[in-house]
Amino acid sequence: MSIRNLHILILVSVAYVAAQMVADIAGLRDLILFGIAADGFSIVYPMTFTLRDMAHKLAGAHVARALIIAAAVTYLVAQAFFAIIAGLPPQMSEAERISLGALLTPEWRFLLAAVLASVISQLVDTEIYTRWARRFGQRNQWGRVLTSNIISIPLDRMLFLVLALAGTISIDRFLELFIGVTIVRLVFGIITIPGIYLVEEHSEDWIKMTQIR
Repeated sequence: MSIRNLHILILVSVAYVAAQMVADIAGLRDLILFGIAADGFSIVYPMTFTLRDMAHKLAGAHVARALIIAAAVTYLVAQAFFAIIAGLPPQMSEAERISLGALLTPEWRFLLAAVLASVISQLVDTEIYTRWARRFGQRNQWGRVLTSNIISIPLDRMLFLVLALAGTISIDRFLELFIGVTIVRLVFGIITIPGIYLVEEHSEDWIKMTQIR
């Protein structure tokens, strides 16, 4: 891998982790998109799947998987710090302290559901991308992103809802929460597809490096 591509990989990796964190913050804002009730999370989060694909293209599946796990750990560590900070004596009124604490410390079931859904769906995205690249090589690179996104984005939403809300909502409510938000996320996921052409395919030298044990 050239120094230039290594620098690009670092930038893409940072953008991937940053997008995960920004999506979480943006999720605090409820929106109506295309007539569908969603939130800011649904705008930013689909971008992470394409950023993962870009890292995969630059450095291969091993690096993409490491990036997925690193982002999940970073997210959990950040939430742990938020929980600690929320419990410290603040320079504010009691009502403000309670509101801030509620904002910084989400329900752990929802938090863990979000992390597990993200890790599993992103790993599935990695496998789909890998299989497409093996079959078609450098042809139809848009297909790598499209195919992996249209499977992994709905999978992420479904896993989150099952892990976070199973046993607490009806099937009709489940479908309502799944279909609308998934459509919005797929739209924004498809918009990001051209990003795959902004990076180069990883070199033979990099492939040999990943085989070193």
